[in-house]
Amino acid sequence: ATNEVIAALINATRDKDSHVRWKACEALGELGEKAATNEVVAALLNARRDKDSYVQLGASEAFRNLAEKAATNEVVAALLNAKRDEESYVRMGACEALGK
Repeated sequence: ATNEVIAALINATRDKDSHVRWKACEALGELGEKAATNEVVAALLNARRDKDSYVQLGASEAFRNLAEKAATNEVVAALLNAKRDEESYVRMGACEALGK
């Protein structure tokens, strides 16, 4: 993935359409080590706070995928923070990702 692709996906996490935001999160999670940047982590953290539960889930799954492919300090810190989320599926996903 190029920097331009990553930047476009980060921008898409702020799209007005929740389906676009959801799929952008999923795509970021599939990119691996190149996507494990502070900017991507920040975008996914913001998406975890989205009003749409599918976007939240997409961001959580993206963190799980990034943890498997590129367990940077930023990704691990975000997962540790997600363990305190009020949504149980977010906490479960964070625990699963940390275990991997």
